[in-house]
Amino acid sequence: MGRRADGKVWICNTCFFILPGITDIPFVYHVKTVRDGGSYCTRSVSVVQAEGKGIAFTATVSFKRAESTLVEVWNGRDLYGHYATALRGRRPEDFPETPGMDTPWYREVLKKEHRVDQFPGLSCREVDMRAWNQGKPPLEKRQLYFYTPLGDVPPVSESPNFHAIAHLYASDRNSLYLIPNILEKGNDYTLMASLSINVVFNGVMKDTDVGRNALGRDRWFCQEAEVSWIGGGRGIHQSRIWSPEGNLVATTWQEGLVRFGKGEEYRKVEGKTSRL
Repeated sequence: MGRRADGKVWICNTCFFILPGITDIPFVYHVKTVRDGGSYCTRSVSVVQAEGKGIAFTATVSFKRAESTLVEVWNGRDLYGHYATALRGRRPEDFPETPGMDTPWYREVLKKEHRVDQFPGLSCREVDMRAWNQGKPPLEKRQLYFYTPLGDVPPVSESPNFHAIAHLYASDRNSLYLIPNILEKGNDYTLMASLSINVVFNGVMKDTDVGRNALGRDRWFCQEAEVSWIGGGRGIHQSRIWSPEGNLVATTWQEGLVRFGKGEEYRKVEGKTSRL
């Protein structure tokens, strides 16, 4: 089998972001087999760059062979019922594309330049949650995102891990920006970075299928996000990902570095807007 997880489906990953990446230098992935078993296998991954200062990213990833089960218990979610004040009468595609940086000042930049950020591979739509969140304390606020692939994807029966990667990609789309936003300090952070992220795939393979349905229509998945803790220059972002049928696809947990201060001085570099 070597380093490939032949016949097994991605079920869990634990990742650590150690050094910032240099965007114009290739990343080199080193994958090591930790264990190959009959039902499970585990891989460790480390990522470096030619001009980097060491390992920039490390992860442990677990795969499992699909199996039938006699017991399956989980809480479903009627999104349109629970979040009626935000979703009533609207389809996922009715909401605007999520900006590349979900902050008030960057939204103003997009508005002035009359453009929309393009997110490679996925269409991601952000729900306006102001009515639902109104009057709630920060840790009781929620944010919903809908997403679906752009273009065709291989069948889930042939490439299940391709579909898993699409969900991983979407789950980290704008996660940490929720921390300053729920505090109504979206323009006041001075530093933000991912420290670690954990994702567990709860659903069976059919639930992760991001391909079009039998009628040829897009399947829109929903990320239901919240923040569970903020302090000491860090914060915890959590989310659940739901299939169009209301089944739980994945659970995510992300630790981020978030520091607050006078963000304006950090957002201007030689008169130009700059990513923090």
